[in-house]
Amino acid sequence: MSNKFVMADSRRCIGCGTCMAACMMEHEPVDGVPIPRLTLIKTYKISAPVGCHHCQDAPCASACPQNALYINDEMVNIRQDRCIGCSSCILACPFGAIDIVSASRTVSHGKFEYRAAHKPVIIKCDLCTTREDGPACIKACLTDALSYIDEEKMEKLSREKQYAAAQATEFAPAAVPATVPAAVPAAVPVAV
Repeated sequence: MSNKFVMADSRRCIGCGTCMAACMMEHEPVDGVPIPRLTLIKTYKISAPVGCHHCQDAPCASACPQNALYINDEMVNIRQDRCIGCSSCILACPFGAIDIVSASRTVSHGKFEYRAAHKPVIIKCDLCTTREDGPACIKACLTDALSYIDEEKMEKLSREKQYAAAQATEFAPAAVPATVPAAVPAAVPVAV
């Protein structure tokens, strides 16, 4: 069974950033700073948000020496208390969908309270599991460029691509010979 994730259609995305805004509104700020769990990538030709694909054999989870990232319930989950900030997960993620930020923490020692060293916080898509109506970014997208991909939808998309590929080969022009004919006429100089 495949994991679920949010997929963007770059043909529909206009790069407005509404998905990122919805994501920031849905999640708790880190030290008062809202941070989206997806990143909007813009180039000259396309724009699309990129987030965690919740891979079945998640390289980020495999790379984590503390098991701060783990696979459960068809998604990659986080145990924030185990993160040591080594960034192995960031390096292992093929989508660049993970970030680690620092959060200040207050430590009490008797009557005294003081700010201790910063605690690393893993930032990645959690599919808005606390929302009943699914990921906030999908609901906020003005152009319906984001969709929730599950096993059934993945199979449907795969069949559509296979069908399109079969149609493309059916109507393809005859192959052009790869070799040049043996006798190629020489260029004739033109007098001016």
